[in-house]
Amino acid sequence: MTIQHALMGDYRVLDLSTNMGALCGKSLGELGMEVIKVEPPKGDPSRKEPPFASQGKEPENSLRFLYLNAGKRGITLDLSCPQGRDIFLDLVEYCDVVLENYPPGYLESIGLDYPALCQRQSKLVLASISPFGQRGPYSNYLGPDLITTAMGGLLYISGTPDLPPCMPPETQSHYYGSLCAAYGVMLGLWQRETKGVGTHVDTSIQAGLALHEHVAFTYSLEGTIRKRAGSQHHHVAPANLFPCQDGYISIFATQQHWPALLEVWEDHPVELDDPRWMDNSERRNQADWINKTLSRFTSQHNKEDLTLILQKRGIPALPVNSPSEFMEDPHVQHRQFFTQATHPQIGSYQQMGAPFKINGERPKSTPAPLLGEHNLEIYCDQQKLHPEDLKTLTSQGVI
Repeated sequence: MTIQHALMGDYRVLDLSTNMGALCGKSLGELGMEVIKVEPPKGDPSRKEPPFASQGKEPENSLRFLYLNAGKRGITLDLSCPQGRDIFLDLVEYCDVVLENYPPGYLESIGLDYPALCQRQSKLVLASISPFGQRGPYSNYLGPDLITTAMGGLLYISGTPDLPPCMPPETQSHYYGSLCAAYGVMLGLWQRETKGVGTHVDTSIQAGLALHEHVAFTYSLEGTIRKRAGSQHHHVAPANLFPCQDGYISIFATQQHWPALLEVWEDHPVELDDPRWMDNSERRNQADWINKTLSRFTSQHNKEDLTLILQKRGIPALPVNSPSEFMEDPHVQHRQFFTQATHPQIGSYQQMGAPFKINGERPKSTPAPLLGEHNLEIYCDQQKLHPEDLKTLTSQGVI
């Protein structure tokens, strides 16, 4: 029995999402569910998004699509036509979860809203991911990653104090919203098993980002607004990024680490030996001066050597890894986070696994599906559609 079947392999997911919700389906697949990626006949729009593999801008070469849809099976279906919707409802009868990130109201406009889906599968869990949720004044507003990060409050506190807010890299809001939706799916399946009912999980990406403690929680309790502080921790110093001969090192030294840091930092200013500096708030108030002074010490070392020196004294410190350094990191390699995968068009590459292990084993994953790769298997072998009918529907653009 593989680890996927040992976890949640009895559940089937129909994944209608694009990049906004694709990580949700990927995460559910890593938990062992069978995830079927449902794309329009011409392909998910994300297949046209860079970066691309060296072979060019072909539908199978989007590295973003390859990452977000790893482990899924793939079929094509046009939901905009009546035949396509009928076929989809037939699929719903044999699935447990539907994942979507259409604009709120779209599924209802084509007759596939939650009540309609429940007529075919009464215990269905429908997970809807949208920028601002299914209802409310902003529900129909467009929300690309920059917008939801701004509206969720995270952008306001990101960056350095003397510059405008700085957008975090990658699509943080979409990934965070996807993980919140996956959590909601798990709760929906638990309710299904304990109460025998289905659930509509309505995930707001804006609300998901507001879960960060300094976005809204601190203000709601204290009435204070956190200011941008760059990489400097709000309460502790030295807790920042410090220059080395070959890059940067991150150091997080609280009062319990402070005496050991002074011992390692042999040429530190003598005034830092005063007991008053043991207080976290005292050091935080003078963080700029401490950081500047400590930087002269860290810049005399390379980051690996300094990491070993500080870690041996129990001081939290580790290098700031580049992507290549992360892949080559001996700890990452020891835990076998990357595995060799082969894609029919792209070829061999290193594929990231799930960020967890179960009983010492990391869930296995296959490459993302080719466009319509599993049409024959799912429509004909499982749904009992005649192969000739499949050919006809494909020629008509329904599948």
